[in-house]
Amino acid sequence: MNPILLEMSDNVITALITGAVAIVTTMITATVTYRLSSKKDRNEQVAAVKAELIKYHEKNRDEIRDIRQNDLGEIRNDITETRDDITQMGANLQNKISLLELQQVHTREDIGTLSARVEKHNGVIERTYRLEDNDKLLDEKISVGNHRIADLEEEVRRLKDKT
Repeated sequence: MNPILLEMSDNVITALITGAVAIVTTMITATVTYRLSSKKDRNEQVAAVKAELIKYHEKNRDEIRDIRQNDLGEIRNDITETRDDITQMGANLQNKISLLELQQVHTREDIGTLSARVEKHNGVIERTYRLEDNDKLLDEKISVGNHRIADLEEEVRRLKDKT
């Protein structure tokens, strides 16, 4: 298909075809009439056909110009609507970015708070391990002390028994 026709709207193509059909019909009628008439009539007929062809040409040209102007108007409206849509989408995107930045600030604050709490917790755990180690050591010392006391009591009993 002709690439020029692909760029034209259906209305323009219809107007061109209608004009072409009218021109061809006029040409056939003029040719038949021309052959049937005298030389003087023929000159008048040629002038009349030329005038009619010019009239069809101007009519087609005006129709095509009007159709193209309407098409351009529709395209301008579509462009304006698209531009407005893009502007609105940009504003929405900016609002979402601002909201995300605010959420990011709060998240960072929460992470800072949680980090401090984790460090405090870790300190408590470390102290608990040290206390448990000290508790084991004290239990061992108490056990050793109890054995020594038991040994001393045994020694005292033996000495009493001897005396």
